[in-house]
Amino acid sequence: MADIIDGNAIAEEIKAEVKAEIAALAARGLVPGVATVLVGEDYGARMYRRQIERTAAEIGLAYRDLTLPAEATLADVLEGARALNQDPAVHGILPLRPLPKGIPEGPVLEAMAPAKDIDCLHPVNAGRLALGQPAVYPATPWACYVLLERYFARKGLDPKAAFEGKELVIVGRSNIVGKPAYFLALERNATTTTVHSFTWRAGTLPAHTRRADILIVAMGKAEFIKTEMVRPGAVVVDVGINMVPVLDAAGNPVLDDRGRPRRRTVGDVAFDEVKEVAAAITPVPGGVGSVTNMLLMRNVVRAAAATAAPATVGGH
Repeated sequence: MADIIDGNAIAEEIKAEVKAEIAALAARGLVPGVATVLVGEDYGARMYRRQIERTAAEIGLAYRDLTLPAEATLADVLEGARALNQDPAVHGILPLRPLPKGIPEGPVLEAMAPAKDIDCLHPVNAGRLALGQPAVYPATPWACYVLLERYFARKGLDPKAAFEGKELVIVGRSNIVGKPAYFLALERNATTTTVHSFTWRAGTLPAHTRRADILIVAMGKAEFIKTEMVRPGAVVVDVGINMVPVLDAAGNPVLDDRGRPRRRTVGDVAFDEVKEVAAAITPVPGGVGSVTNMLLMRNVVRAAAATAAPATVGGH
């Protein structure tokens, strides 16, 4: 039976650390500030905005919201981004996606000042990460490694040496998770492989995942990774968030009081079966996502601290 890596507990640890960092800056007269940019009425983006606002209030960050209607033009969005760039009270900017059709993502991300990019979205910051010269870490892939490092430390292992030379396989190659996770693995001297949909089509994906000492899964397919695809004793990090129907013993959908199908959140890994063979695994929910939000806040604090050098703030 695998150890369950508790993302909620680790997020609380980071939250306490970040609150202390914010208090230290506030004592010097600097209150870190974060701004979100929301265009349109996407439900997920609006929920995420509320979550960021709530988290900022809990830890003592100043929060600013820039919301534009779905009818906004690219010029409107760029004008708003420039205003946030020039606002000295805003140290971190987070564009919320998806953007409405007709608003291309590239120009919006490029409009952010790289120094205020808190999720490594600006091409300059993404390029620095690829070159091994990171200015900011992307929160979700960073969360994967923070979870792993703190788990290894709890097991009495050197959290850096635990990666060195290990077979680390990443399932997925998105710009948000898969690609930056690869660069972060190289930074830790892991022997790193990325597999994706074409690896699956070639029929070789399970052969790669079965040799992983550390398996990071970010492919967006509910419970795709099964027991037979995981090496016994592997450490598994599940980044996926998927909604699936709740079924009864006969395989029929379970309905709520209003007659609607109930749904539950699962990851990209078949948790209940894989936990029987893995050494450790992150749950969904309660794993990577919990830590991601706190690391975004840590990036805001780091950005603020950079404006008040020589002091430094924060770690992994």
